[in-house]
Amino acid sequence: MTDPNPNTSQSCQLECLARQLEAAEQERANALSLLERARAELARTQGERDRAVNALIGLRKETFFNLARDAERRDGESPMHTVRIGAYASLIATSLGCTPAWSEMLETAAQMHDIGKIGIHDSILSKTGPLTTEEWRIMREHPRIGAAIIGRSEEPLLQLAGEIAMTHHEHYNGAGYPRGLCGNDIPLAGRIVGVADFFDALTHDRSYRKALPVDTVLSMIRERRGEQFDPQVVDAFLRISGQIKAARQRIVEQERFSQATDGWDGDWWMLA
Repeated sequence: MTDPNPNTSQSCQLECLARQLEAAEQERANALSLLERARAELARTQGERDRAVNALIGLRKETFFNLARDAERRDGESPMHTVRIGAYASLIATSLGCTPAWSEMLETAAQMHDIGKIGIHDSILSKTGPLTTEEWRIMREHPRIGAAIIGRSEEPLLQLAGEIAMTHHEHYNGAGYPRGLCGNDIPLAGRIVGVADFFDALTHDRSYRKALPVDTVLSMIRERRGEQFDPQVVDAFLRISGQIKAARQRIVEQERFSQATDGWDGDWWMLA
């Protein structure tokens, strides 16, 4: 039978389609609202996770800094030794053309270079005379101990710190320890800290010897270019020897200040 009023039928169909379209739009709006709420919840959860992870990483860093400080004290070093190493390493990296971000990270990571000495007995660390063959064998294990303490990490700073702890006593000619690496097989950070550590160790008093003049130590580093030390690192170091001397003097003065303020022992690694 033919619809007696086709216009009415068409109008009903249009109204039905409009209602269906409106319902579909509402469902879409509801779905978008749910999606936004889910995104917000995910962001909140991710933010909480990131804050927890960062807090844990910060705690690990603080623990490692404290261990490094204690290791230096047991070895007869001032805790400022680690600060000086970090400052020198950063200056050398900058002289080599490394990025500011990496140089800054190196300054912090280098301060944990001797953390492994925490695992060496005091009788060896504080000995004023020459070490026996067995004592020297034990002492040469401190890079491995340090790398093991820091462990594997996805945090770039701690990765770099572990790399430095393991390799800063390697020599460019392969005569170093603990693995006898040579040339570019030694990570750049280890090659840089090796020079910085040598300079600082010899320009400050130790229990078994007096400090050498700065210019004498600079000459010794120059003589070891291509043997103990990477030639490019030595050249970069010597180019900025004036800045190195200035940094050394600045940190020495900071140490005197800390001693004058009743042995202040706060966040010493932040002084540099």
